[in-house]
Amino acid sequence: MNPRGAWRIVWGMTHGFSDELTARLAAYHDRLEEAERRGPSSLAQVFDHPPPGIGAHEIDAEMRVLRVNDGDLRLLGYAREEFVGRPVLEFIVMTETAQRAIGRKLTGELALKPFMRTFKRKDGSAIALVLLDRFLRDAPGQVIGLRTVLAEADRSSAS
Repeated sequence: MNPRGAWRIVWGMTHGFSDELTARLAAYHDRLEEAERRGPSSLAQVFDHPPPGIGAHEIDAEMRVLRVNDGDLRLLGYAREEFVGRPVLEFIVMTETAQRAIGRKLTGELALKPFMRTFKRKDGSAIALVLLDRFLRDAPGQVIGLRTVLAEADRSSAS
């Protein structure tokens, strides 16, 4: 694991998603981190223009959505004002399981590695997504939230 809390080992098909998809998510995270080092406007540019099929959102330590990009909104069908400021758990199918996992990640008890989670679309349907989290940190380095990048699980391998 690197200092940002990201696993560099790519998970495979046994987890219901491809190495290629996981590598795409990790590459976008890397671009976001590089942009963050260049400054807020650079980060905003990369955050707001994700690769096709990839979304991103950030949550704070209380699990509220701080910001979301259009890729995430397209996958789930919500408007920005319906998503930002809301508890992320409102958009997840297995709320209690997700709450425990997110809480454990925020305290460092659970490793940040690729995983699948089912989200609720605005139309009421469910969508299986592959997610990869990395920590959001304040200036002294304390964890203050999570940045999550996501994409729809490979249809051929999510069975």
